[in-house]
Amino acid sequence: MNRFLLLLALSLILVGCSSTSENSNNDTTIAPITNPQVTTIKDSQFYIQQAEQYDIGEDKRSFYILAAKSAIAEKKSLLYTQTILANIESDLRNSVTLDIELAKALLYVEDTENAEIVVTRLQQGYTDKRHALQLRIINAQLLSAQSLHLETVRSLFQLQSLYLERLSDTDKTIVYSLLWQHILKVPYSTLSTFMTDFGPAADAWIELANVIQNKLSDPVNLPYELQRWQRIYPQEISIDLLPQQIQQLLLVEPFKPHTIALLLPLSGRLAKQAKIIRDGFISAKPFDSLTTIHIFDTVFLSLSEIETQIEEIGADFIVGPLEKDAVISFQQSPVLSQIPRLNLNIPELVPQQLESYPSSYYFSLSPEDEIDQAIEFFIALGVNKPAVIFADNTLGRRLFERFSAKWQEITEQTAESIAFKNRSKLGDAVQQLLDVDKSNDRIAEMKRLFGSALETEARSRTDIDAVYVIANSQQTRLIKPFFDVNISAFGKRLPIYASSRSYLVDESQAQKRDLNDLVFTEMPWLIKNTEPQLHALYEKIGEQQTQLKKLFAFGYDAYKLIYSLKQLTILPSQSLEGLTGRLSVNADKTIKRQLSWSRYVQGKVVAIPEPEYRQ
Repeated sequence: MNRFLLLLALSLILVGCSSTSENSNNDTTIAPITNPQVTTIKDSQFYIQQAEQYDIGEDKRSFYILAAKSAIAEKKSLLYTQTILANIESDLRNSVTLDIELAKALLYVEDTENAEIVVTRLQQGYTDKRHALQLRIINAQLLSAQSLHLETVRSLFQLQSLYLERLSDTDKTIVYSLLWQHILKVPYSTLSTFMTDFGPAADAWIELANVIQNKLSDPVNLPYELQRWQRIYPQEISIDLLPQQIQQLLLVEPFKPHTIALLLPLSGRLAKQAKIIRDGFISAKPFDSLTTIHIFDTVFLSLSEIETQIEEIGADFIVGPLEKDAVISFQQSPVLSQIPRLNLNIPELVPQQLESYPSSYYFSLSPEDEIDQAIEFFIALGVNKPAVIFADNTLGRRLFERFSAKWQEITEQTAESIAFKNRSKLGDAVQQLLDVDKSNDRIAEMKRLFGSALETEARSRTDIDAVYVIANSQQTRLIKPFFDVNISAFGKRLPIYASSRSYLVDESQAQKRDLNDLVFTEMPWLIKNTEPQLHALYEKIGEQQTQLKKLFAFGYDAYKLIYSLKQLTILPSQSLEGLTGRLSVNADKTIKRQLSWSRYVQGKVVAIPEPEYRQ
């Protein structure tokens, strides 16, 4: 009799823990608990203790599965849950209900490999239709783990259309979270083909994606469109169960400044650069905008004078200053620190210090952005052993140290490298990097032993699979031919990559031919000829120099960013298409730039389509 009551109690526990009414555990049998008369809290520790009373067998696994499920409900750490799951053999069969719970737990700790083993086992036999909903959710999670954005969204739309009325709050939370992870990564042109196919719930998500993708940088229309979305779809989506980012976005009030203070060093050594940034900033302001811009010279005026004048004009947003030391000193101003600000440089401060100023953002044309992007690019391409050749100067060493540290952090491998001090040493540096110098030494020794008539050819090393050049345009044009002639006939042609320092806007066709097949990062404005009217405007006010054109674009993007900063802070995966690159906001409020990749092809520069370098 006691055994019967115990089994009944355990069945009730399983049913109570299930996320839906369909997940009953009538197909689960677990051996009796020792000392059933003792009343205790049935948490993860309780189930672990019960599991430890068995040496082996299904009962032991069953209690560990229940312990993992309870640990997730208790919001224990991933390590805690992983430790429990380490005691469960994924390839051994449990009841269907417990296998489903095991798959959920494995996905929770991102153990996709073992989750797939469990799901494959479930799919091999007949599964009662009462488990269909949970299996669909698990399959969507597996698609998500593989970053199959479109497939994940489609499967979740199908799930909602079939089971909308049966989804528990727990199920909805999972479904909403998965949709949010993937729907913004699917073009709206693709999503729109699903309209009306999967019912109102899918339509609501598609419309939300449309609003975010098209209105994110519109401070006037974004709040209106989000409110309209809430009014149109009140029944289809449970707003209070939406991911926190969406709920924040529904409440956010974007920056809409009436009076902007632009702080730049308009006199002194940076005056020329500052004036170009100013021209770009002013050019971005729409003609019909009522916003006023007041410009302050941070060299001519003292901090106290700037404070006084900013209070007089009632500035509600500040852009600048440009110098790193000014960013730090202005940050500490009791007046300026109270006003939202987009600094035009990133100080040498740790992130914790940056975060102490919640209304301050940091934007720069940092070359480190390109180093980080190159490493992400190499990882995506499957590059295993890159080699870096860099100019042995302050900037070259700094950027190589960044590359080396990031590569080591991500791959736990050391990047090959060689530095060169001047043009006359370039050939030696390339030969040393490719080990051609060692091959030549061996050839010389063989000829000494066997005679000069011996036919030989120097061989280069074959383990390097990409080269990254950190050098200016003149140096890069000299470097690339050395690689072309030092790769032996037995070796595969090395792909060579470089940063925007290797590019000049006024290169001749002959100069471009010298760099044939070189792939490099650059601002989309300079490569894709975006915003042609701005090129015409720039030609009237600026010099045709690469660095000055970049600073004009920098000022232009600084103005555009103001109106998207809050939204991009909430949605770090989203970006603003700027002249200087695709712009997003990092957790420390610094602006991340994603530049365009381009290739030199027969005397021309050709932009690489994004899918080509992302695959």
